[in-house]
Amino acid sequence: MRILFFITITIVLGHTANINGLINMTMKKHPSLQAIRHRLSSMDEQISLSQKFSNPDISFTISDMPFNDFTNRKLEPMQYQSLNIKQKLPWFGKLDARKTFTQAKKNVILDSLDAAKVKLALEIRITAYTIKELEARINIVHKYMGVAKQNIKLYTSYASTDSMSHTNSMNASLLLTKVKIKVAKYKSILKSQKAKLDYLVQNRVDSVSDILTMKKPKSLHYYLTKIKNNPIYKMSISKKGVAVANKEIQSLNVKPDPYIKVGYFNRSNYNDYSNITIGASMPLYGREKLKTQSAQKEVLEASSVSLDIKSSLKSEVKSMYARLVEARTIYNILNNETLPQLEHMFELTQASIQEGGDLFAYTNLLEQKLDLEEESVSIKAEYLRTQAKLKSLIGEL
Repeated sequence: MRILFFITITIVLGHTANINGLINMTMKKHPSLQAIRHRLSSMDEQISLSQKFSNPDISFTISDMPFNDFTNRKLEPMQYQSLNIKQKLPWFGKLDARKTFTQAKKNVILDSLDAAKVKLALEIRITAYTIKELEARINIVHKYMGVAKQNIKLYTSYASTDSMSHTNSMNASLLLTKVKIKVAKYKSILKSQKAKLDYLVQNRVDSVSDILTMKKPKSLHYYLTKIKNNPIYKMSISKKGVAVANKEIQSLNVKPDPYIKVGYFNRSNYNDYSNITIGASMPLYGREKLKTQSAQKEVLEASSVSLDIKSSLKSEVKSMYARLVEARTIYNILNNETLPQLEHMFELTQASIQEGGDLFAYTNLLEQKLDLEEESVSIKAEYLRTQAKLKSLIGEL
């Protein structure tokens, strides 16, 4: 009964979780990951299949059937019925090469699963940080909406004594309109981002408990040394392994697979007998050699792709890290210099208004303060989104 109560409460209150909890949740049941897991599971059968011989050829032959006596099988010793079995035997090392090739293909799928996990975790983090940014923006704008309404009342009270009050009141009304439009836009975007998060997590998420906080970033050297863990880079290495394994198979195919053929021959009124044939296809036209050369070039291609991906990752990490440092610098300027100064000016302007000061300057200052507070939230969220992208570049969830 207690369990039922807690389940009911959970349904009523909705689902609240932190970002790491959401990521762990989706890793277990997201259908895109499940699809890769099913494909990965099928590779075990593929590995077993690679160790099996090809199916034998079985044939039944009726020889020497005269047209004038079609069913008579006693005319001469050359008339026979035979059962033949032909089995191809893979050349030494070919079964092991096939197993290595199939295992290499499985490694590619394993890396693709890791890549999908990292991409999904990144999408969850970016979406969650965007939701927190929008919620913070809405809170800021709501606060200024109340201030704007108070200003309109204040300007209206001055209307009978100050000829500028009508203009000031109109400016305050325009600010209130802008604020209302902002709220409507933010709420619309917030709704779409929450829908996206529900899909990514495969569950309804009413709120994210994480707080937008900026921590000191790790060093650039740390990220550069972790590039080797990037799943896309690891996948390129695995694809090179597939190319190398394929080259080994093509090299072994230069030596043809022998086959053995056994036949049992039955004759009416004559002794039965058997035949044994051993043979192999002859590589006379150089097909296998050309395939080996082509496979070698595919190895070189895979090596070049891997090097290019590694180089590209280094460049992307450096670029992202520069954006991270820039965001932190801008945030420090806003919160340690600009906003405190603006807050002081705002307090002075409020005191000036009480002594009959310029209300227009107050409204203008209020609008600037609103924009800078929103910019502060935006840069903090951008910092966290950039940090999440850096995590994904080094293969972290």
